[in-house]
Amino acid sequence: MKKIILLGSYALVGLLMFSPAEAAVTVCGNAAVGGIEGIINWGQCVLNSALVPFLVTLAMAGFIWGVIQYYLNPGNEEKRKNGKNFIIGGLIALFVIVAMWGLVGILTGTLGLSVTIPQIK
Repeated sequence: MKKIILLGSYALVGLLMFSPAEAAVTVCGNAAVGGIEGIINWGQCVLNSALVPFLVTLAMAGFIWGVIQYYLNPGNEEKRKNGKNFIIGGLIALFVIVAMWGLVGILTGTLGLSVTIPQIK
């Protein structure tokens, strides 16, 4: 049973990690890069389409991995402690990412700039 859960979690994490990279190539690959403005726009597109979703996926994968390790090892205190550390690290990473989205939202709203917060689709 443990092997099935472990393999399933590996497959899920693998699928989630590759979809943002594919989205960045699909969305940003056709953008014209001519000049500095084009390079900045392409970089922003890659950041919003690939990097941020990848970091959210990585944080979620760490959290889920920690939960799996914590509950599948009730007799091994070292693995439970390791799982607890992954849970805490994943939650901290997700909190920081969401807090940065909030900070960018406040700054863009206050300064009247265009919204640059990545949208989860």
